[in-house]
Amino acid sequence: MAGVNLVSANFNIVMFTKSKINLNRLLGVVHEKGFNPLFTKIKSVGNWDFEDLQIHKQESDPAEINMLMDSGRITLIFGAVQSIKFVVILNKLETIYETSISFDTKNMDYLDNNTLNDKSRPVYDEITSILLRSGMVNDLLISALGVEVIVDYIDNFNKIILNSHNVMRWVGGIEKDISEIKGYKQVSAGIWDKAD
Repeated sequence: MAGVNLVSANFNIVMFTKSKINLNRLLGVVHEKGFNPLFTKIKSVGNWDFEDLQIHKQESDPAEINMLMDSGRITLIFGAVQSIKFVVILNKLETIYETSISFDTKNMDYLDNNTLNDKSRPVYDEITSILLRSGMVNDLLISALGVEVIVDYIDNFNKIILNSHNVMRWVGGIEKDISEIKGYKQVSAGIWDKAD
């Protein structure tokens, strides 16, 4: 899932939501931040064994991509923003949607480690503010940020956290049952950073 290797380590944003991420809104936020992503290929697979691989046209619109996801296919959108390669993975898990965004850290070496410092914290903070925006927070259950993140959805947030790896920051959306996370400190409402 989040471990699709682009070249070097991947900085991952993994989101679990009650409904599909609005791809037009997500692209709008990216454009608003001054970036113009270029999609290089779109693939879908029938399962995580990458069976039934299909290649789709780069110009596929969000409605086509949503149809792939609704039909049970895992969709991978490859691209680049400036010199930074990325992949977006969209997956429907019964009634929950998983959106994973992985950035190759080759040209962002300040993110190529699992530490929150003066260089990496602003990136984490900016992504967190986007995740908690109106329109996202209403559907966001929980999100994990870090390098080479491993996290799987389970209908128990404490177990999600316990079974995860390499998460530097948790961002809680509508999930209110999380009050304390072992090994993390709450830095703001709904935000927990890995303790030093």
